[in-house]
Amino acid sequence: MLRKAALLLASLVASGAFAEGPRREASYVLSEGRTVVSPAGERASAVRGTVVVRGGTARWDLESGTFPRSTASTILLGDRGGWLLERDESVAARATAEDLTALWVPAPTGEEGPFRSSVRGLAIQPPTAAPGPVFEGRPTKRHRLTADWSLETSTPGRVSTARTRLVATVVAVEDVDEEVLSPLDGFDRLLDLPGPVREEIAAALGAIPGWPVSVIVETESEHSSELPGIQAASPEGRRPLKTRVEAVRKVSALVLRPAGEASSAFTLPERTRVVGIERLVTPRESLR
Repeated sequence: MLRKAALLLASLVASGAFAEGPRREASYVLSEGRTVVSPAGERASAVRGTVVVRGGTARWDLESGTFPRSTASTILLGDRGGWLLERDESVAARATAEDLTALWVPAPTGEEGPFRSSVRGLAIQPPTAAPGPVFEGRPTKRHRLTADWSLETSTPGRVSTARTRLVATVVAVEDVDEEVLSPLDGFDRLLDLPGPVREEIAAALGAIPGWPVSVIVETESEHSSELPGIQAASPEGRRPLKTRVEAVRKVSALVLRPAGEASSAFTLPERTRVVGIERLVTPRESLR
């Protein structure tokens, strides 16, 4: 019982429930998806649900299905960490912000084994801004960022190169109500990129002012490989292998309302059983 009470107390602290009560809260519909078209075929995954933000803490409940690589359908995330919950809230797992991002973009493993990868020639063009479409009566700015790089991967007897171009388009509301802002606003979930590239592009996108209500990140990679010491056959008549990835985030149906009484949506029910995160997270993403 004492352990249960301590865990519940931790959830209250993480959600900011003991802070001075906010005057307003925000809710909106958030959808995110990724489509991959490669020589192996096409794959797609998407999630959609309602987000409620209160005092900087956000709760995202999916309309159906689960989050990638997980059996959970709810994310609760504040400044000090968060939770994953299954749909009936009978089971929950403590999670850091990095744990939640890893549902979309798995963290690199510690050992490369026989593979060696390096990024070369990374060039990022600073975002350009122009007037964007009106978002529910609010003016926006459309920002466009481009980047190019090559990823060279070597294995015993083979060297492969992927030359990639990225185009990110961000529509942001600049005059934003602070009640809508939360840790869910980051771009990390949309950037399944090599580590050094991901860090620099995330920093460049994070510097864009305002609240992102539409984000499209497109990458197109052209792949080639060679066998060291062996003369490659003539490429004439062959099409280069290409992979195209599109990651999309979209916000709609924004509502601001009085916060009222403290909401039970930001605490764990007494009946919830707390388990390790490995109980709710699967090794691989199931694209659907």
